[in-house]
Amino acid sequence: MALPKKVVGACLACLWLTFFWVIDDRESQGHSGAVYSRGVESCRVCHQAIFDTFIQTAHFKTSARAGDSSITAEGKGKFSDGRNVLRTRTAEVYFKMERRGADYYQTAIEAAVDASKNRSRTERFDIVIGSGRKGQSYLYWKTGLLFQLPVSYLVGIEEWINSPGYVDGQINFERVIQPRCLECHSASFKLEMAGGRPQYSSDYELGVTCAKCHGEGEQHVAYQSAHPTEKEGKHILNPARFPRDRQLDNCALCHSGAWDPKKPPFSYQPGQRLDEYAPSGAGEADPAADVHGNQIALLRQSKCFRASPAMSCSTCHDVHQRERDLVQLAQKCLSCHQTGQCKVAAKLGPRMMNYCVDCHMPNRKSNLIRINAPVKQFAPEYRSHAIGVYRQVAEATLQTIQGKRD
Repeated sequence: MALPKKVVGACLACLWLTFFWVIDDRESQGHSGAVYSRGVESCRVCHQAIFDTFIQTAHFKTSARAGDSSITAEGKGKFSDGRNVLRTRTAEVYFKMERRGADYYQTAIEAAVDASKNRSRTERFDIVIGSGRKGQSYLYWKTGLLFQLPVSYLVGIEEWINSPGYVDGQINFERVIQPRCLECHSASFKLEMAGGRPQYSSDYELGVTCAKCHGEGEQHVAYQSAHPTEKEGKHILNPARFPRDRQLDNCALCHSGAWDPKKPPFSYQPGQRLDEYAPSGAGEADPAADVHGNQIALLRQSKCFRASPAMSCSTCHDVHQRERDLVQLAQKCLSCHQTGQCKVAAKLGPRMMNYCVDCHMPNRKSNLIRINAPVKQFAPEYRSHAIGVYRQVAEATLQTIQGKRD
């Protein structure tokens, strides 16, 4: 099968990459299984309640070993006949997703008039990227490196789609995943040289874990184990005690848009200034910031943020909890605002708290992520962190509510 030329690809955080070398064989040694989060397990001993809720969060689930729990659970990827095929605008090119025993596979097929002359390529789902709330992409191992599979899954429409940035109707298994992408979708991936070629160490750690915000905990665990009556945590970082700018930097590492680091990926440590690691301007207020992946820039331009010296991401978010209840999130607004200040409160009625987030932080289409489908191109929506007054959104909400009442 003729594969397309090497193309400029996007990493899963929408950092656009260039495929920079060709590798031919599949890696079969040392990368058969993901390392379970050792750091989280060591934290579990003393922080069971936090552990129990944290492992349910999108951060923790942002990458995982491919398997039933990560791929098909909770209404994610569909593998039953009739729902496991992605057709493309090129009639003879299609993709098929299958489960074979305990493993999952993706096959690209280039059909010929004579079926015996069909060409195909199959790769295994090895790592899942994305918690599955919005969607998921999939990676496979080859000679110690990770490559993105050409088909992803979008939860909202419950369909297989071309992976973001892929050209519909083309077969491309050669999008290599660089360390900066993995930095925001895992706890650790070390790149090392082996036989003159770069490859990822088999000692990797999936999911965003405690160390991402609290720093490495080996010394902390050793000390607290030797001093079990000591109540004050030693040799561990508490981001809540950082100055606001450092708290924001912690989140901006992965929520400030696409940029190339000035230092090696995974070298940033919690509490450091981000501008020592990221290029100038990363995470600064920017009206053109995209709703996907640049929440910090959008937040910084908000009046709420500019008028609140102590406001940070944790003012509204608890990273240890799975947060899906918009009414519960809206309650955080009441620490500064009163419901009577809302000019449409009377029209919204007693359930006005249901609409605070949707009105003042509406979902917006991403300008960076583009899905190429056979008949159209579309962009997924993400919640804007530019907190403000969106009159058109409010009017549309009122019309919807009035329609339900009528």
